[in-house]
Amino acid sequence: MNPKKLLLTAILALFSFNALAQSQGDWLVRLGLGYVSPDVESQNLVFEGIELDNYQVDVDENTRPIINLTYMATDHIGVELLAAWPFNHSVEGDGALSDLGKLGSTKHLPPTLSLQYHFLPDQTFRPYAGVGLNYTKFFDEKTTDSLHQGIIGTSNAALGTDYAGGSTDMTIDDSFGLALQLGADVALNDAWFLNFDLRWIEIEADAELSTTTVDGDGFDVDLQSSIQADIDPWVFSTAIGLRF
Repeated sequence: MNPKKLLLTAILALFSFNALAQSQGDWLVRLGLGYVSPDVESQNLVFEGIELDNYQVDVDENTRPIINLTYMATDHIGVELLAAWPFNHSVEGDGALSDLGKLGSTKHLPPTLSLQYHFLPDQTFRPYAGVGLNYTKFFDEKTTDSLHQGIIGTSNAALGTDYAGGSTDMTIDDSFGLALQLGADVALNDAWFLNFDLRWIEIEADAELSTTTVDGDGFDVDLQSSIQADIDPWVFSTAIGLRF
C-alpha cells in the first residue's frame, strides 16, 4: 500500500474505531506521573502584626506518581477521584527575601473530586473536560536556618532589637478550592488506553511562623509571623489506563 494511504488509514482508524467505546457503568483507572507547576502569587510577610512590603515567597515544582478512578455514570458523564503520592515542595524567598534562598519545605496531598463530560466516548480518541473540588492537606513542614536568621534579622533591623539564637517553626493550613480539567484517553485496545491530562487547581497556603529566640538580657522571646500565598498550580499528568 502507498505509505501516504497507509498513514491516512491509520489516522482514520485512530479517531473512529467504535469497538473500543466506553459506556455507562464502566470503571476507568489510570496510573502515571503528575507534574505540579505552581503559579504563585504571594502576599507580604506580616511580622508581629506589621506588614513588610515585598517580603514574599515562591514555591518550586515537583513530580510524583498519581492515580485516579473514574466511574461512568452515563456514556458521557464521569465522576473522578484523583489521588497521588505526597508532593514535596521547597519554599523559596522572593522579593526582599530572595537572598535567603530556601526557607523551608512542605509535603501535600491533593485529593480532587471532579465531574467530567466525555465528548466522544465511542471513539478511540476520547477528550473530556471536568470541574471539581480540591482538598489539599499540608504536612511535614520544615524550615531552614536561613528563614530563622531572616526573621531575627528583620526584627533587629525594623525594631532595633538584639535577638540571637533559637529556631523558627512553620505550619500551613489545609486548603479547599476549585479544580478545572481538560484531558483525553487514547485507546490501545478494548481495555487499555493512554491518558493525557491538564488541570488548574485553586490552592491557598496560609502559613504561620513561630520563632523562639533570646534577647540581649538572656530572656526567651516568642515572635509570631504569617504569610499567605495563592499556589494555584498547573498539573500535567500522563498515565496508562485500564477500563473494566
